[in-house]
Amino acid sequence: MKDEDLDRTLSRMLAAVGADAEPALLTRARARIAARAARPFLVRWAMRPAALGASMAIFVASAGLSFALVASAPETQTGESSTLIESLLEEEGFEDGAIVTPPAVAPGSAADSGGAR
Repeated sequence: MKDEDLDRTLSRMLAAVGADAEPALLTRARARIAARAARPFLVRWAMRPAALGASMAIFVASAGLSFALVASAPETQTGESSTLIESLLEEEGFEDGAIVTPPAVAPGSAADSGGAR
């Protein structure tokens, strides 16, 4: 907005409410208008109450849809292993109560200290 147009607009607004044209008021109004114009469009749009309401409605709808999809998903664990480790152990043929021991060390070779992990 040009300075002359801004001055005319501010003068009309002040006349409409019957206020005096104080220099401090005009300075603050000009600064606020300039700051509003300097913000990016997306930021100005996001600060509107309608945008906040629309984004909240989209959030609630997506959360509800996610909950509905998770609630209607079929159960996959019917007597199967409940953890990844148990699944891998079952796949390798280990039973639930089996004790896993380290491999035997061949004679003449050093045992692994387990320190280099």
